[in-house]
Amino acid sequence: MFFFFRKNNELQQNDTEPWRDQWRSLVAPECRNVPVNIDGRSAVAFVQVHPYVMMLQDGLLMEQSFFEVCDIFQKAGYHVIWLMRCTQDISNGYLKKLSTNGNRTTWLWKSPTTNFGRWTSDNFNATILLQCEPLPEGDLRECDLPILQRVTWAESDDPTQMIPGRTEFVTVDLPSTPRQLCKWLHGTNLSKVKET
Repeated sequence: MFFFFRKNNELQQNDTEPWRDQWRSLVAPECRNVPVNIDGRSAVAFVQVHPYVMMLQDGLLMEQSFFEVCDIFQKAGYHVIWLMRCTQDISNGYLKKLSTNGNRTTWLWKSPTTNFGRWTSDNFNATILLQCEPLPEGDLRECDLPILQRVTWAESDDPTQMIPGRTEFVTVDLPSTPRQLCKWLHGTNLSKVKET
């Protein structure tokens, strides 16, 4: 078991599998851990509700398989939502909030593990969601805590490299809550998920 703490003990990161189970609970059991097969390749979606598949990743670490898995889902006709828990990346200083203007936040990712800028510009049927605050206990379908940010733009210092030296990116707070994400997954237009 791994734990990550801020000096004031506000942040504690628990095991990955219970965290994934919480996010999978947004959908019915038959929509969890669904294999997707196309052209002799397959990948398992943590959540699959047409037209979306959602992957759950603990941290910002992105390997080449990230691109390959997205390619499988996209060729099968899905929009990919890749949700990353980055609370530990924020607490240890790898991910730093530079500024906030309205609902837009600019971030600096120091020592990135892949070219976020290239990925966001090359994948039109994909969304990166960042979990920036700890996940509360209880039913996420009813949770209105603003813990999510959606990446809308990213730029790396060297767009030709798989692993650049630094990346800046912008997020918006839509969807910002687990309840909003649940509504989006179940067919509510993203522009209307804030409506009650």
